[in-house]
Amino acid sequence: MSMTPQEAFARSQSGFAAYRDHRFVDAESVADAILATLPTDPNGLYLKAICRRARQDPNGALLWIKQACDAAPGQLGFELAAAQILGDLKAYDAARSRFEALAEAFPEAIEPCLMRGLMERQANALDAARTAYEAALSRQPDHVEAHRGLAIVCENLRDWPAARRHADAVLAIEPGDATALSARAGADLADQSPETARHLIEDRFDASRANPAVNASVWRRLGDACEAMDDHAAAFKAWETGYSALREHLAPGGQFLDGMHGLESLKRLAAAYADIKPPSPPAPDDSRSPVFLVGFPRSGTTLLEQILASHSAITTSDEAPFAQPILEEAGDTTDSLRRFFAALPRNRPRLQAEYWGRVAELGVSDQAVFIDKLPLNLPWLGVLGQVFPNARILLALRDPRDCVFSAFKRLFQFNTAMLRTYTLADTVALYDAAMKAGEAGRKVAPDLRVTQVRYEDLVTDMKDEIARILLALGLEWESEMADYRERLSPSLSTPSAPQLEAAIHDRSIGLWRYHADALEPFSTQLEPWVKQWRYRP
Repeated sequence: MSMTPQEAFARSQSGFAAYRDHRFVDAESVADAILATLPTDPNGLYLKAICRRARQDPNGALLWIKQACDAAPGQLGFELAAAQILGDLKAYDAARSRFEALAEAFPEAIEPCLMRGLMERQANALDAARTAYEAALSRQPDHVEAHRGLAIVCENLRDWPAARRHADAVLAIEPGDATALSARAGADLADQSPETARHLIEDRFDASRANPAVNASVWRRLGDACEAMDDHAAAFKAWETGYSALREHLAPGGQFLDGMHGLESLKRLAAAYADIKPPSPPAPDDSRSPVFLVGFPRSGTTLLEQILASHSAITTSDEAPFAQPILEEAGDTTDSLRRFFAALPRNRPRLQAEYWGRVAELGVSDQAVFIDKLPLNLPWLGVLGQVFPNARILLALRDPRDCVFSAFKRLFQFNTAMLRTYTLADTVALYDAAMKAGEAGRKVAPDLRVTQVRYEDLVTDMKDEIARILLALGLEWESEMADYRERLSPSLSTPSAPQLEAAIHDRSIGLWRYHADALEPFSTQLEPWVKQWRYRP
């Protein structure tokens, strides 16, 4: 059936309405109907593009938005969508060029600055995001979304005075805004005012007004405030309420939980190690090998990495996934590992060369001791130890009860593994599976040179503990290492960042005892590891 441009315009409006209601299939059907008779209709092309983007097809979205921009050159909305889609595809330089051109072409428009800020946040380019949002405010000084974006960015940069200022600007207009409440409470906590943070949240927070992803940050701040006030039961309730809602929001009914590195993946990996016979390691040689720093999250890996990185002969990875292609090639099943190990004698040189090629992109000197820090490489020690027979392993340990509870309460950013830390039961199960796979992997690579590093020893006797580790790496203590905090990146985004910026202390040892009742149901899973790592009951 033919359609006039006027009819196409009317149809497109119903499609945009469906899109705004998140009925993306219905909206795309409207776009398809328009394009079937008017293949160059700008609104039909644009609607098709944004529906493809909403349905997680950025490559398809890019093809359609390019046609829309060609059909109606200079349309701000079309050009903004094109820049956003380039950002989705991580073509950040192209996206930035487009945003910059739009900001210049439309000097009164705030949208190019706001959307640029959002993209930079997603790229973790926090300083660039801050600049973009500040540019938005220069155009509209009272714009709530610009202040909200700056509150988030400054919170992540731990610029607490600025976070407070922008959060207050939002709260003056929207008193219950969850994003601003999180930033303002974070500033209060940084100022050692947990009572103020708790009162603010309890007085204004309404979880029904925002989605669970935004709410979870507020629940985290409330839990932290209660914990600082020694109201441990209220703290646990806040964390449990917010994080479990987020888990269900991200993985309804348990969907999406168990890709590679998830709980089931680690269980498969441990079972696979037990079913295979690995190849005999090659004869020792002097080829370069990394130092793998592994351990369960919140076991002190970031603290250890930052101290070691202050040594003049050491370079660290900052959690870049350099080993990921190796792990993907190995897989996590008996069949995939059997094939991987069977081919390893001929593939080992290639895998090593490709790994060092990825590292070289950092500009790392061939002479540097390279520490590859990624905590949950722990279950893959069997694979990594076979690929790099000369590798050294730094195994970070912490009392399993402290480690598990600290991981649960920190609210890690979402990924396959960390989604399993949003409930205490899942965190315990992930810890148990990671440790079992790590120990099974060590049997597959029995010649691994493993140095255990206990968090408790590191924070109570840092210099002697680091000197012991350096000795294992063939290095000596440097006096500058005592001032490692002066070399921390201001944009360090790890959950451990606030602790890293403070002087080392032992106040986090034994905090699990405040939550012993919550941990008691999981004692049968944790007690074997308490015994294994020689901690007191």
